[in-house]
Amino acid sequence: MKKSYVNEKSLTVNVIIDLGEMDQLLAVVQESLDNEDSQNWRARELKTKLEKMKRESIEEARREFEDMLNAQ
Repeated sequence: MKKSYVNEKSLTVNVIIDLGEMDQLLAVVQESLDNEDSQNWRARELKTKLEKMKRESIEEARREFEDMLNAQ
């Protein structure tokens, strides 16, 4: 995991998370939901956002690999 501060006035932070770390985050959030009978709306929202980010990342990687193959 890496982080970089882009704009100190607005405190924008870019975080690079590999897919393995994302899977770990999803597992922890899911465990929290399982323990609390899914009453934690923040954990549910975070899980949804992480799953969406993971799907988008995988799709983007697939497109980039296909573009590389087609460029040859």
